[in-house]
Amino acid sequence: MRLANKVAVITGAGSGIGRAATLLFAREGANVVAGVHKAEDVPALEQDAGPLFGRVVGLAVDVSREEEIKGLIQTAVARFGGLDVLFNNAGVELPGLVTEATDEEWERTMSVNLRAVFFGCKYAVPELLKRGGGAIVNNASINGIRGNHRLVAYSASKGGVVAMTRALALDYADKGIRVNCLCPAAIADTRLVQRSLENAADPEQRRQYLLAKHPMGRLGRPEEVAYAALFLASDEASYINGVALPVDGGRSIR
Repeated sequence: MRLANKVAVITGAGSGIGRAATLLFAREGANVVAGVHKAEDVPALEQDAGPLFGRVVGLAVDVSREEEIKGLIQTAVARFGGLDVLFNNAGVELPGLVTEATDEEWERTMSVNLRAVFFGCKYAVPELLKRGGGAIVNNASINGIRGNHRLVAYSASKGGVVAMTRALALDYADKGIRVNCLCPAAIADTRLVQRSLENAADPEQRRQYLLAKHPMGRLGRPEEVAYAALFLASDEASYINGVALPVDGGRSIR
């Protein structure tokens, strides 16, 4: 198993990519502390773990609050004895032009998408150092490396994640900590895409628009991003550091 005896923390685990990664990491041998936004998501997540129940601990957490992120890391250390992997996955998407976005929307986007990654890394790094190293995987977006229409705040926050990933990779490369990020395109069965469709004047037209933007003619699946996260978190990626990996079916080259 690729994460045998490892301890991982994953945020945004209530649905989509985070949920898929939580179950995959557990199947691959990791003990996982999974942060979810809503407390009612915890029982369903732990139930889905099935026979791996003891390896998955769900915890309701608001990633925009520093103390709650710190508590998530501390829970992993207290429950499983340390930390080896952090997957900063939680995110929000609040669309709008720069002239439309409110201060509140900007702050919310930055708090969840960027500050939460900063605080996750801040409290994870000391624990990873105690284990002699480890892996951090941040979930950015292709919008962080190429931008997108009506997503100025989201693109700015995800571009910040990419830049932070590279800076951290340099800071801790000689200390055994690898830091990489994923840059997914639109992923089906996630709250971001679902909300995009729900908020569209014509949901079917919006769906066709999203499909047309992706060269493979389909959206990605949460499991496909989870497998990319698993690879970067595992020892198989032991010489990969500071990478922003597109998981986008070719979207970023179109």
